[in-house]
Amino acid sequence: MLTLEIEGKRDARKIRGEMGLGDGSIDVFKIFKEKNISYAKKPLKSNISGMFLRKGNVNFVLINSSKTKGHQNFTAAHELYHILFEEGQTGSVCVAGIFEQKSPSEKKADYFAANFLMPAETLELELFKRMGSSKRKPDFPDLLYLEALFGVSHSVMLIRLQQIGVLDDDDILRFKKGIINEAVKYGYDISLYLPTEKDIIVSDYVEKARVLLEEGIISEGKYEELLIEAGFENVLFGEEVQEYEDC
Repeated sequence: MLTLEIEGKRDARKIRGEMGLGDGSIDVFKIFKEKNISYAKKPLKSNISGMFLRKGNVNFVLINSSKTKGHQNFTAAHELYHILFEEGQTGSVCVAGIFEQKSPSEKKADYFAANFLMPAETLELELFKRMGSSKRKPDFPDLLYLEALFGVSHSVMLIRLQQIGVLDDDDILRFKKGIINEAVKYGYDISLYLPTEKDIIVSDYVEKARVLLEEGIISEGKYEELLIEAGFENVLFGEEVQEYEDC
């Protein structure tokens, strides 16, 4: 029986192969566009990473922009797994990048995202380019380089390097804190390690939520919850706007 980690790796390779992505770094949001997946980025008050909704052939992803930019990229890959491989699901709220969730679905989505964004062979090749045949362990400059290249958070990169046997528990403790100061020291862009806090809508979120309500897929309470969580309180509580004859 295959483990969730092996299944996640297999599925990541499958999608990379089908889309002709090779083994290099990728932009998941461009893949959303190619796959006709609508998405929005909203600063949310809760600790969730994101969520996805599905109605028929329509898929929508919400990303919490209160999380760091690197975390958002990982969340996007996590949600991509749910959309591509869990056709029976109509939606899910996710906390991504933990790898220890009780839910097999969430754990497998994390393994998929890790392998999809950071194939082991590519990570090892990039480390070899920097370190050659040296027996030394990666240091902060190496981590910063990899995180910038693959567009992921520091915490996820540490977990991924431990998964492929490059780092151990002691290394994780040593590298766990101080990444922003190290990025400044070595001249790397720190935006990857900061929340974006932006409202970006590449979708028709409110319309899709309304359709789900009208077709009985979600309740009135769930509809209101979705709109409030995504910052669309004005749709529910805004004053009625005057209509004009020539509008």
